[in-house]
Amino acid sequence: MKAFFSILLLAFVVSCNSSDDDILAPLGQTEDNIIEYLATNNINAERSDSGLYYIIEEEGEGDLVDIEALATISYTGYFLDGTVFDASGTSGYSFYINNLIKGFSEGITKFKKGGKGKLFIPPSLGYGNSGTSTIPGEAVLVFDIEVINVNNPQNEDNIIAYLNDNNLVAEKTNTGVYYITENEGDGESVLENSNVTINYKGYFLDGTEFENSPDGGATIELQNTIKGFSNGLSQFKLGGKGTILITPDLAYGENGISNLIPPNTVVIFDIEILSIN
Repeated sequence: MKAFFSILLLAFVVSCNSSDDDILAPLGQTEDNIIEYLATNNINAERSDSGLYYIIEEEGEGDLVDIEALATISYTGYFLDGTVFDASGTSGYSFYINNLIKGFSEGITKFKKGGKGKLFIPPSLGYGNSGTSTIPGEAVLVFDIEVINVNNPQNEDNIIAYLNDNNLVAEKTNTGVYYITENEGDGESVLENSNVTINYKGYFLDGTEFENSPDGGATIELQNTIKGFSNGLSQFKLGGKGTILITPDLAYGENGISNLIPPNTVVIFDIEILSIN
């Protein structure tokens, strides 16, 4: 894979870092060149209000990619003459969609997870008149893309939809944590600063598990956990069992945890309180 930062990040960032000697000669292309290319190759494409042309070969499944999503995209970028200037490889690359050139970020939002298609980006939505050290000014860009994975920002509405879709009834704490009580427990109450030994399973709204407690449970100081977890457990007593659903702001927030928790993600925990220490 070539250096995608020189291809997909915001144009002004790259342009400001390029000297005059590095800039390639402008191609003098406009939207008319896209129209001519499509007609010559007998290709039907849709046009957005901004002037982006796109082809949806496969829309994909689930929700459309949000402009603020973290998504993994496999892509090949080339000019109208077929010259390839960048490619991600089949495994793709993950990035925040709103950090990309306008035409690419807008185009990706036309697709869902698993979606495939083509984007035809005029210079005004790409690298403009100036270009970069690898992209000529006034160049139309073409991308073949596949959306491998999508992590759209989630919030309380996603929890409510999950509960409704699964016919679940939950209560809500004053701080905004949703919890389902299978068994409240009949022993000592859990406090938000308690030390507890618990069985737990952590997973996302799509059911993907990201963590499990070891056999015999895990001993945890709740004051050192995410706010939603300690607040949720405080709704139970010794012996209690249930489920806690936590919004991103009470969990791992905008950053998430690398290779474990995506940014802006609702997390769910099935819990059983074995002891309070």
